[in-house]
Amino acid sequence: MIDSSVVTSGPTQRPVQTLSPAPVTQSDKVIPAYHLVNAVLDVAIPRGASKDRILRGTGIFDDSLTVNTRISAKQCIALFSNVRGQCKGNDVSFLIGKSLGGVWLREDIANIKRSQNLEQAIEALTAIRWGSIPLVSFKRFSLQDKYIWVLQDTMGCEKRGAHKLWPFIAELYLSMLVALLKQWTGTRLPLSFTIDSERPRNVQDFETYLGLRVAFHSPLMSITLPKSCMTSAFPFADDKAGNVQGNVQGDIQGNIQDDIQGDVQGDIQGDIQGDIQGEAQRSLAYQQTPASPQDTPNLSLLDYIRIQTLQEPQKGLADLARNLGCSTATLKRKLSDHNYTYRGLSEEARRQQAIVLLALKKLNNEQSASQMAFSDLPNFRRTIKRLTGLTPSELRAR
Repeated sequence: MIDSSVVTSGPTQRPVQTLSPAPVTQSDKVIPAYHLVNAVLDVAIPRGASKDRILRGTGIFDDSLTVNTRISAKQCIALFSNVRGQCKGNDVSFLIGKSLGGVWLREDIANIKRSQNLEQAIEALTAIRWGSIPLVSFKRFSLQDKYIWVLQDTMGCEKRGAHKLWPFIAELYLSMLVALLKQWTGTRLPLSFTIDSERPRNVQDFETYLGLRVAFHSPLMSITLPKSCMTSAFPFADDKAGNVQGNVQGDIQGNIQDDIQGDVQGDIQGDIQGDIQGEAQRSLAYQQTPASPQDTPNLSLLDYIRIQTLQEPQKGLADLARNLGCSTATLKRKLSDHNYTYRGLSEEARRQQAIVLLALKKLNNEQSASQMAFSDLPNFRRTIKRLTGLTPSELRAR
């Protein structure tokens, strides 16, 4: 899971440093496109969509798509929006996620293959977040004998268009993570999910791709896992990298002709695409995919503002703009491009913090107020009621 931060305490006294380079925004082209677009097309076309309509308006062109192509979050969101509008069936998001989960067992994630357990694998996955889960971040909290990861919209998917795209994207990446975890561990882990929407008609799709432990109408969208699963050794962890490499190379040699192998250092040729659809084609491409630039930050703009809101709640929009080296008007405009306002984003972060402290951790008012930087309990209770619609006592009772 992509852990944007682990901020569970009150404000820090350390000065906030200006970030250089600046956090990633919707328009920054940092997302590797080749594997993503092909996985989407593999699912979408059999479901009645056409390639032209899927790519229309995205700025992604099939004839120029190579393993070096990078797209922005804005383009990625447009791609998923087209998929949702063009494809038949309510399980398309889950199918794309499952496809991506299988795709990731390739040589470009060698660090993950060398992981001995889930803790190490998540750390490695986080390091390549723009190539793995670019539109979602996960904030981890420790709750007695389990961890909970709360999903956060990291690129402004929440309010796009008349119908929110966020549920589609969240379902996609949850399905991807389940597929990845099963591949890594060799089993289906005892994952539990909470979904912040009403129980849907296609609940069977959630149960098929996520499992039976799915609860709806929750204040947060989250994943829960026992802590013991995080440090359990992966099966055959010591020789996993060698086995996977051998299997992948064997598949490639069996499916790709010798005369093509000398050319694969560049782009994948069009004749391969017609003959070798699926895993062998993409696995070859991933071996040639260059790493993300070293100076690409691991935080999005929305991640950064959420973190600063919790660390230094006394500071406002002008302070954040100064830290980012831009004017207040520019920061407002950037947030608007992400379908957020500063107040809306900061209150979302505070609401999430309140729910975790009171509904999940069951802290009392004094403890929660201290961690949320309130010195006045009546003001704390009023704020909680305004943010969540419930009193602190009602949240603890959930």
